[in-house]
Amino acid sequence: MQLPSKYFQDIKLLQILVKYSNSDLDIEVENENMWKELNKIFPNNNLLEKRMYELNNEGIINYEEIGEEGFAPIIIATIKKETHFFLTELIEKAEIEVIETETVLKDLLTFDPDVLTQNIEKAQNNLTSAKKEAENNELLKPILKPIEQIEKHFKSVAAVSQIYDDVYKNIIRPIQKEGEAGVKQTVKWAIISIIVSTILSIIIGNWKSLYELL
Repeated sequence: MQLPSKYFQDIKLLQILVKYSNSDLDIEVENENMWKELNKIFPNNNLLEKRMYELNNEGIINYEEIGEEGFAPIIIATIKKETHFFLTELIEKAEIEVIETETVLKDLLTFDPDVLTQNIEKAQNNLTSAKKEAENNELLKPILKPIEQIEKHFKSVAAVSQIYDDVYKNIIRPIQKEGEAGVKQTVKWAIISIIVSTILSIIIGNWKSLYELL
């Protein structure tokens, strides 16, 4: 999963547009502070313009540039109810990503490599037994080749397991021992904090504006 969320750019973009819109839903395009904030998200003005037109075509906002080539265009832009609905949908998707990320990280931090090693060894022993039986039985000899192929795969899995075991012992296990207070200082909690704070800032900072669109 990519972090920060692929939805964040649009969430922040729409947040800024809502922030700089008036009671008539017109976006204050003459406000330089708005463009400064937008340029932090889209340093490339061409990409910003492209995304604004895409949102216009998708019916999320109204956006149009009028003017002759070589002259600064007149920009007409407004938000609408669809802006709120789309923003809400993006926030919900971002929240789902937060939960999925927490689950993945929790599984990673609580995973016991010893169990994996035991399961691999058990499966390898079963394969060895099956191979011996196949070698001593003419009827079972056709399965020798598949067994050998499976054995090769298990060697690869065992190698990966060994690498993970080193990572577990040197990185993950020390983090586990620190407890939750210590883990909060790690990348896990840094990532989650960024996601949650971004979503909360959008909801709290623009609740009144969003509510008026309903």
